[in-house]
Amino acid sequence: MRNIVARLCMSEDGIVERPEQWLARPAIGQLMPESGTVLWGRRTFERYAGAVEGLERTRNLVVGSRPVVARPSTEMLQGDTRRVLSALKAVPGDDLRVIGSLTLVRSLLRWRLLDEISLLIHPVAAGRGMLLDRRHLQLISMCARDGGVLEANYRVRYTATAASSTALVSTGRWGGTRSRDRVASTMRPAVRTHA
Repeated sequence: MRNIVARLCMSEDGIVERPEQWLARPAIGQLMPESGTVLWGRRTFERYAGAVEGLERTRNLVVGSRPVVARPSTEMLQGDTRRVLSALKAVPGDDLRVIGSLTLVRSLLRWRLLDEISLLIHPVAAGRGMLLDRRHLQLISMCARDGGVLEANYRVRYTATAASSTALVSTGRWGGTRSRDRVASTMRPAVRTHA
């Protein structure tokens, strides 16, 4: 069984929405794998496919209800998206990579199909936008990249029951949640890092 791994750009204040608005360079090129299978949300594919180099070296699967402009090595997923992606996970092969596509990432989390998330954390404050709920993510590795960017890789931990709603507070218009609990004051075991 193969994994579905999402790669997203995130600002230092936790914003994962529309990185082109708060990054000087186009972000989508940083997220593309060298080869393999890439899952795209329809809007993200339409917005970026023409600007991404090396798109023809990957198999591109677009998730959406409306067709997209045909490009080499691009397929539109047909049928019930949840069932199709579950079946794709069961087929042996390389991991499936989700590039950007925040709506698709949220759907995969809701369907319990996302296995890992890789965040490229940029030293920029976006100010406003959508946050990614990271309460159920377990850090598995972290490394420094050029330009002060940190790459943090997380494993998604799905729980049997939902979290108590009394411990959460909405952050308002821009979505996401935060806990009322304080951050632990004791050190946790070190996570292996790669420099």
